Amino acid sequence: MGLMPAGPHSQFTRLDKQSVLGSLKACGSRDPDVLFAQKQQFVAPAKQLKLLGYICLAGGALFTVTIILSWFGIPLMIFGWWLQRFGKSNIRTVDTAYEEFLAAARL
Repeated sequence: MGLMPAGPHSQFTRLDKQSVLGSLKACGSRDPDVLFAQKQQFVAPAKQLKLLGYICLAGGALFTVTIILSWFGIPLMIFGWWLQRFGKSNIRTVDTAYEEFLAAARL
């Protein structure tokens, strides 16, 4: 399935730095490739949300151009903006936690 999460986690879960750091530590490896793969598992759902946000923004803009469908277009654009913001926030959190873990591990 394209936009379905691979694991038991929901895409709409807000990630915090401590959970990302804990997952990187639980990985049990100091190999940069293994840590990068773990990071990519965290980033993948957020990238899908960001893409879905772009799709919602484009669809909302198309609906808003046709005046009759603007009742649906404006909320769709707001939802797309929210999805983008949420996805970018999770990506930013994972990136900062990953960099902090690498700095602490001196890799």
